[in-house]
Order: sequence, then C-alpha cells, then structure tokens
Amino acid sequence: MAEKITDAAPPGWRRAEVRGYATGDGGSGHHGLRFDPAGDGGDIDLHPQLSAVHTHYGAGGDHLSIELTVEARGRFEAVVSESLVREDDRGFLYVLRPGVLPPDPGTYQPGPSMATPAGNPQEAVALLGAYLRGRDRALRGKDTYAPPPALPEHHRRWLEARLQVPLPDDLQALYAHVDGDGGEGLLADHHWFGLERLEKLSRPENRTWAAGRAWRHHLRRPLVTSTGGPPLAVRRASDHPHWIPFATDPHGDFLAVDLAPGPGGRPGQVIRMGRHHDDGPVYVADSVTGLLRRHVKALRAGSYEVGQGRRIRIDIDGQDEPEPDKPDELTIAGADAASMRGLHQHVQKLHIRNAPWADLAPVRGAPMLWQVNVENCPGADLAPLQDTPVELLDLAMDRIDLAPLAEHATLRFLTLRTGRPVDLGPLLSCPRLYALDLSEASAIRDLSVLSELKDLLYLRLRRGQWEELWERSGHPPGLAAAGLAAEPPREKGWWWSGDHAVEPSLRTVAGWVADLAGDSTDVRLIKGRLSRRRRRSF
Repeated sequence: MAEKITDAAPPGWRRAEVRGYATGDGGSGHHGLRFDPAGDGGDIDLHPQLSAVHTHYGAGGDHLSIELTVEARGRFEAVVSESLVREDDRGFLYVLRPGVLPPDPGTYQPGPSMATPAGNPQEAVALLGAYLRGRDRALRGKDTYAPPPALPEHHRRWLEARLQVPLPDDLQALYAHVDGDGGEGLLADHHWFGLERLEKLSRPENRTWAAGRAWRHHLRRPLVTSTGGPPLAVRRASDHPHWIPFATDPHGDFLAVDLAPGPGGRPGQVIRMGRHHDDGPVYVADSVTGLLRRHVKALRAGSYEVGQGRRIRIDIDGQDEPEPDKPDELTIAGADAASMRGLHQHVQKLHIRNAPWADLAPVRGAPMLWQVNVENCPGADLAPLQDTPVELLDLAMDRIDLAPLAEHATLRFLTLRTGRPVDLGPLLSCPRLYALDLSEASAIRDLSVLSELKDLLYLRLRRGQWEELWERSGHPPGLAAAGLAAEPPREKGWWWSGDHAVEPSLRTVAGWVADLAGDSTDVRLIKGRLSRRRRRSF
C-alpha cells in the first residue's frame, strides 16, 4: 500500500496519510487519502490492498481499521486494529468491551398509564375488507387481488405461543382471515409478513437491525428519542424484544406492534423501527386497526398514487396527527437567554449560547428536555437543571460549578469545556452517569475521583490527562470504551476549535492503547522503510 501511494504521489509531496477500513464481507474503503501539502489523493485504488490487510490480519469482527502514513523519504508507519476507531475530530476511540453498551433511556421509563389497547378485532377485519375492495376499485378492477389464506388454526396457535408476548387482538384476528399479503405491499408500501416469518423475526437471534450497533455509532448519536404521536407514547429505546415487526419496506425498516409502550402510549400501537432509526422509533398509529382506518380513509379521499402493476402508494404518516407547530430543538442566544424566549414543553434539545445574563429558571419542570448545551454563559446557575430530565449535558463555560448537579437522577453523559479548575466530586452521587468527556477541561482538581465512578463506561481525555489519572489511581474499573482526544494548539486557550487540533501520532496512539488495555490490546503497530528506488524526494 505504501509503495502504491508513493508511486502515485504528486510532485512536491512530503507526507501521505490514509484512513482505511476493511470488513469481513469483502468491503473496504477509506475516509480520505491526503498528501501534505498537495491535498486530496485523487482516484488511487487501494481496495485490493485494504482487503489483503484484512485477510492477512485474520480479523474476526466486521470492521478492521487501517491507518497508514507514508513519508516521501521512504519511512512508513501503520496501525491496524479491530477495536480502534478514528473519530471525526482527530481523536481516537478504543473499545475495551464491545458487547457492553449503556442501557437505553427506555429501560427507566414506566409503562403506559392507559393499558387498554386501542385496537378492535371486528373493526380491523371489516376495515381490511373495505380496504381491499377500495383498492380494487382504485386499480379499476385489473388483476383483482386476494391475500394468502390464513394458516390452519392449530398452526397459528402454535406459532403465536412461541412469541415472547401475545400479539394484540386485532392483529390476531387479521391472521385468522389472511396470512399477510404475500409480498404485495398492502400497508403503506410495506410487505405484510405471513405469521411464520413474523414469528421467526421476533426471535432475538434474528433481530439483525439491532446487531450492528456499536460504540462508534453510539457516540455519534448518543441520544435516543421517539417521535410522533402523543408525548412519550413510544419507549425511548433502539430496540425492544416486545416490539414485534409485522411488515417491512425495501430499505430494512419495519412496521411493528409495540407491546411495551411508553407512559403516553397504548399496547398494540404501531411504530416504525429498524436500520434507519438509530435515533429511536417513530409512532405511526394507535393500533393496527387505526393503521387500516387510515388506509381506508386515504382511498376514500383519493390520497394515493397508482404505480406500476398493482402498486398503490399511500402516505399514512401524520394523517391523524397534526404537524407540531413548535420545534423540538431550540437555540437561544444573547439577550433572549435572560427569559429563555421560545422555550416550550415539547423542547427536547436546548442550546444556549453567548449570553452573559442567562437565566435557566424557566427550564424547571420541562418534561422532555433531554439534551442541554450551554456555551459562553458566564455565571449561569445550573441549579434549575435538577428539575429537568436532562441526560446529555455539554458545558462550555469559563467557570463550572457542578455542585448543583449532585444526585441528578437522569444525567448520563457530561462534557466539560473550561479553563478553570473543576471539582468532579458532585458527580459521585449521579446514579446514571456513564460517560464523561473532559478533554477540553484544562484543569481537573482531582482526577482520582474518576476511579470511584464505578458505573462509568466511557471516558475521553487528552494523553496528559490519561497519564495523570494512571499515576494517581489507574483507570475506572468498569470502562467499556475510552477516547484519546487531540491536543489543542499551543497558541490557543481552552476555547479552541477542533479544526486546529493537533492529532496524536500513530505511535502515540499505539502506546496509549497498550497502557490502557495491557496484554488484551489488539492494536498492531507496523513500521518500515521503502527501498531506495521507491522513495520520492521532495
């Protein structure tokens, strides 16, 4: 790989860098091949070499990181690992325990206040008949469609008994009349499964849409939400064994009956989940009955499109739910922060910036305020955050006093950016805190406090901070993942942009992992020099 890069290098280059990856299914690629100072590496094809590294390494996982730097003088250096991942801001993530992730917020949510399902078996069967007749009329009678007949009753009962939780009555009643749609795409262009496939996909080993989640994905999108429908209708989880998928679209997403709803939902409600819903599920309807009701309503109103063959496209999203007139994310800056102008009860993410007189008192009691960013707000009192369910908190302030956050019931992920000393002691009483990013906090009064955070799963520090922590007390015993941040440039203070960060060398990264993980590390550092005929003078 180093030879190929050198042979194709542009005139005047000094150093080349490639950040590549390879997967077990033969996939490979890179996130940029760059020449310094010449810029982008163009169309050099490194796929065969990246795949060969994967084969040679004998990787057992699904993702192998391959970092390589090549100098024009002929020296090259590489790091290869299944557990090391480069982060977007020039830092690195090392995963110590891949199978250990923080629990979803939905783990702590109570069940529904209204436990009675909204579906009606008799109405659901009648609506299916009305929908099929209306669909035939919309298609003007061509190729009249009949769904597959129901399975024999004893077979249906056997399959339903294998599920972890009973299907809602309205879906059971529909399966007593038909066995899905045979791939027709009846439900909002989703293919409605036969009962045998439904039972198969409900098993834990077959929920492949949830299997790909990993620390590198989680840290990019650590907040799990739910959208649509009544407030808190759907449990805030990336997946749940009591979400039973019964239909799928061509893109790997599912319609599912939700039998573990949130406090504002009802058992048997329909949600959308799957591969493209890492942020959380989406509420669709209060029941399968309600879903069919929307289909019939759309046909009667002419709100559909006829595609090729027998395809009818019906957009059922939001038919019975008014569009929210207020956004769930709010940014407040300057003088508006004195009154928290624009704050309302549906805000989930709040950003407060550049406000010398910020008053957080209006956030008290905000029912869905899960993420708060406070940037350059001198003297802001954090005490009102005690009366919010905030989980992700990012504080970029000259002075940070964490005492008002002691015993905070929901705080999970805290990022500190400051140039003044910070006392971490109050965090010891926060029961759900699992992640800390202190890489832009220039002075922590006592890093040894970190070793007392027994439930801390993720910690991100600069190299010097890691060394200080190890010297004082070692790293927290329960860590599942760790971050090595880039260093701020010397001319910058604590308030610096990541664009100017000084990233650690591959040798530094390999040494950090060795200190962190000891003999269990899988990181390999490879150093070498190309033959003289391969070298290119600068």
